[in-house]
Amino acid sequence: MGIIASSFLLLLYLTLMTVLSGTFEAAWWQFSALWPYMISLSLGFGLQTGLYTKLKNKIKHVQGGRKMMLGNTSTSTLGMIACCAHHLTDVLPILGLSFLTALLIQYQKVILLVAIASNLSGILYLIYLQRKI
Repeated sequence: MGIIASSFLLLLYLTLMTVLSGTFEAAWWQFSALWPYMISLSLGFGLQTGLYTKLKNKIKHVQGGRKMMLGNTSTSTLGMIACCAHHLTDVLPILGLSFLTALLIQYQKVILLVAIASNLSGILYLIYLQRKI
């Protein structure tokens, strides 16, 4: 499950970037510029998903685990979308959200680092739960 989740997050990023930029080459260029963040985020998300799945199989109800996974899934997805933010400048002004584009572009790496830290805290929490059980 962890490998599937990690792959899915990278695929989501590449698909979204390709659609927003219009070419796969532009998506690949952006990925290569931010690859340490992207790989860390993807691997962390995959590891967290794998740990959660393993823990869920051990016990029927993981207290707090679902909420933590939902929060970290949202954070990881936002981190990946933040990388595409500069391509949203074509669409967001139409929606009256140009301020959001500028914010995402300005804090792109910070958002990615927060998402990675969120994954790390989720991983540590799941390891704690595994040892507790």
